[in-house]
Amino acid sequence: MKSDLEFPLFIPHRFYRNPHLQTIVGQFHSRIKTSYQAEQHSCRLPDNDLLILHDDCPGNWMLGDRVVILLHGLSGCHGSSYMIRMAHKLNQKGVRVFRMDLRGCGAGTGLAKSPYHAGSFLDLQVALERIESLCPRSPIGIAGFSLGGTITLNFLGRYAASSDLVDRAVVLNPPLQLSESVKVFGRPLFGRYQRHFVSNLIKHVRKSHLFKEHTHKISGENYPRSMLAFDDQFTAPLAGFESAEDYYSQCSPAEVLKEISVPTLIISAQDDPLVPVTTYQDALENLSDHDKVTLHLTRHGGHLGYISGPTSDPDPRWSDWRIMDWLLCESPESLAGQIRERSRQPLAQSA
Repeated sequence: MKSDLEFPLFIPHRFYRNPHLQTIVGQFHSRIKTSYQAEQHSCRLPDNDLLILHDDCPGNWMLGDRVVILLHGLSGCHGSSYMIRMAHKLNQKGVRVFRMDLRGCGAGTGLAKSPYHAGSFLDLQVALERIESLCPRSPIGIAGFSLGGTITLNFLGRYAASSDLVDRAVVLNPPLQLSESVKVFGRPLFGRYQRHFVSNLIKHVRKSHLFKEHTHKISGENYPRSMLAFDDQFTAPLAGFESAEDYYSQCSPAEVLKEISVPTLIISAQDDPLVPVTTYQDALENLSDHDKVTLHLTRHGGHLGYISGPTSDPDPRWSDWRIMDWLLCESPESLAGQIRERSRQPLAQSA
């Protein structure tokens, strides 16, 4: 059955063809200003840590109506611009949205002794089970952004019962091979990205009193100047990995994509400055005959950017509306067929 939806190609705004402009301006462009009215739910994790769900429930929502959980990216939280935008847009369509703060993030600052990371997919399982108890008989979809997308793919590919909890998922710009994404920060002119993320992560650690005994790992002579050093000195040992490389190896979802049994759409950009397009080459080949996972690579868009020129969409945030299409369509399988047809284009080389 052919989908009635149109899945238009992404054409960048003429002022934002540069991938770095897409990435940077994309964090601020078309912000939605709305007051915080969510109800908070705490989820107890197996190791006794807590994470927080922010429940945005529209007034016309009823039991059995659609639910979506949103997962933010590295150094983000429930208040990240893309999380607020998507919650608002989905609410307007009558969808109940749960914005998940990963361990220790946002409203969960100080409630976790272990750091969040790309392999925290069992945390997502706990959150989904809580949502299922709050919304019995409601179909649940997932939208993950960047690192949140990586966690989503790990959950779908590594947790055998994932299809019992969710009926579809969409992820935007997820790193598939963590070690390759970290290497990007070592390129010339990419130091600003690295300083931004490392600085934010260190501030996050220092805010939490539960990490106080571990701050020596990221201070003084141990102060990390790179993502690799931060993960090697802090993330990996606290999360139970031998090293950063061990963490990257065990938590990269590329090897488990074929195990996913839930209709899943992966959207990324060939010019993403933070996720090398070459890391998608194997995925393109391995997923060519996969009937559940659809990969759509745009030529432009940067990292979580996708600010488009004039289209029939209500605003220029092209990726927001494609996420909405996937989450709300009657049949993601039929829409996937159209997307695959649109995606038949050669893979560009990394910039």
